[in-house]
Amino acid sequence: MKDVKLHTLTDSERVKVAAAFASLPTLNRHILEKRLHYLAFLDGIPGEGTALTSPATRKGFYDITFRASVLNESLSTFLTTKEQRVFAADGSDIAVSVEGTGTDALTYLLLHESTHVLDFSCNTTTDPHSRFTEGIWIDPDTMVSHLATSAAARTHFHQGHPIGFGEAVAVYDSLAQSPFVSLYATASQHEDLAELVAWRELMSQHGGNLSIEVTDSQGKTIRHWEPLTFPGVEKRFAEVDKLLATKQYCGTSS
Repeated sequence: MKDVKLHTLTDSERVKVAAAFASLPTLNRHILEKRLHYLAFLDGIPGEGTALTSPATRKGFYDITFRASVLNESLSTFLTTKEQRVFAADGSDIAVSVEGTGTDALTYLLLHESTHVLDFSCNTTTDPHSRFTEGIWIDPDTMVSHLATSAAARTHFHQGHPIGFGEAVAVYDSLAQSPFVSLYATASQHEDLAELVAWRELMSQHGGNLSIEVTDSQGKTIRHWEPLTFPGVEKRFAEVDKLLATKQYCGTSS
């Protein structure tokens, strides 16, 4: 990428960022207070670029970097742009769109990235007895066999290649039978947890929802899915609630 540069927040953007921080679960806010080293917004990153949480030069701390344009982006636009990376034109004239409600792209991303800081700091998913990986992940990047061979696990997000739009229905039908709230959650156990927490919080605290739609060349709906209602996902949300209700966890306390 060329011409990438640090973005200087305007006054109105600072208000948005402050509101997004204030809306975080108590546990996520506390972990950021203790572990966040640097937060930055960058101009010049393509529209499909999202955010990055990485170890800081100071041991035990983390940097979070966002594409600056997410400050003024709707959640649906962000999600659809990202999801379309999974698919490739195949002459089928089928389209995929994703709708996210309840909040904006910035709030969703901060929920997602702050959960990474929590996960990395507290070994939430790498603990051998983690309730978020048992029966799902063998190691950070490897699923159990019956999930690894599913259509949902063969996408660009999980080290696969772009899939023709004509296969979209099969991919999302497969996702509906899995414990994953999104295709992006199949990327690794870390992304799985971050997606689970972000969407559970958007649903429970912001009244949000997630829906995926596949349409034909005339814009007619072929199939529609609402991942927050998938049985395997709903079952895991109970564990997210327990995690977020924790009063003292990994050195944080209320």
